[in-house]
Amino acid sequence: MNSNPEVSILVSAYNATHYGAGYLEQLCKSIQAQTFGDFEVLIGDNGSTDNTAELVKPFLSDPRFKLLQWKPNRGLQHAVMILLNQARGRFWYLPGVDDVMEPQLIERRVSILRSRPEAALVHGAVTWIDENGKLLLNDFTQKAMPEMNRRMPEATQSERMIRILLQHDIINWHSALIRTDITRMVLPFYVRYWECPLDWFLWILMAATGFDFLWDAESLTQYRVHSRSLSHVSEKEIARQTERKLALLCALRTASLYSPLAKNIWLEQRTAFYRWWLATAFALKKKGALKQRDLLLAAEAYHGFPVRSVNLWRELLIHGLPATLQYRREKEANRRQLFQVAGLSLMEDPLFKSC
Repeated sequence: MNSNPEVSILVSAYNATHYGAGYLEQLCKSIQAQTFGDFEVLIGDNGSTDNTAELVKPFLSDPRFKLLQWKPNRGLQHAVMILLNQARGRFWYLPGVDDVMEPQLIERRVSILRSRPEAALVHGAVTWIDENGKLLLNDFTQKAMPEMNRRMPEATQSERMIRILLQHDIINWHSALIRTDITRMVLPFYVRYWECPLDWFLWILMAATGFDFLWDAESLTQYRVHSRSLSHVSEKEIARQTERKLALLCALRTASLYSPLAKNIWLEQRTAFYRWWLATAFALKKKGALKQRDLLLAAEAYHGFPVRSVNLWRELLIHGLPATLQYRREKEANRRQLFQVAGLSLMEDPLFKSC
């Protein structure tokens, strides 16, 4: 194995046979087929209870592959942190365990990043496939995504990228090649465990460093979507609703601690994001699913300092009417966009505007 590989390919695997035993093997073969060979592959068996490790063993004869194992399962964010701490590459790449990499992916994206030292990462278009490897055809993949991809600038500077990310997570991180040194700059601020928007939080922290984000329009990743994906598990819907709003508010506040640019946006937008959260907090309260710790987390991010207690009804007394009016404006803003964004639609970046 090279002492200083150019790229670290990080694979977090947990019960790989849950999705299909052949997927992990297919991914590993697509890694070996890369036209750029100066890489290491760190496969983290994240507390699997099936034969995931056995599926990896045939590839360990390739000295670039290494298997790391730990128990119990620690979640994807902890797994990625473990792998990043072990990574020796100048760049890192995180494919999904059920994705397929085109042979030119690493070579092309390394070439782009080498030539653009002002950039933190390069991400690109993906080919959406289903469980059987067939093209996933719907209005989102056939209409909305191609149009947004067509509009993407080759390079997006930091301030606009923060604003874009506050409206929607446009980065499919299974397509992104990322600078390791810049990633490690922000990791000390990446301390909270997130189950759903863990990458979204990271992109905002990285955008706040002032480095550009690059776009490669060539699709070099087959991104698999299936009914067992986290985004399709109905039991996780409350966590998704809660975390995506908390994560954006917290990411912006956290980035403001080291980035004057992010601080300006936080001061400008924090009230809108807090009211956006309160609308969800009220809905969760009616379902009996609101957690006091989440109220505290949001209030601390909004105020910019620790708070001892938060009363939802008091917050709604202060913000309720403006939050209701804001919610109506959000619905109207969404009607003017290519698709329903996951972040705050009132950011209204032209990237998402309907034709």
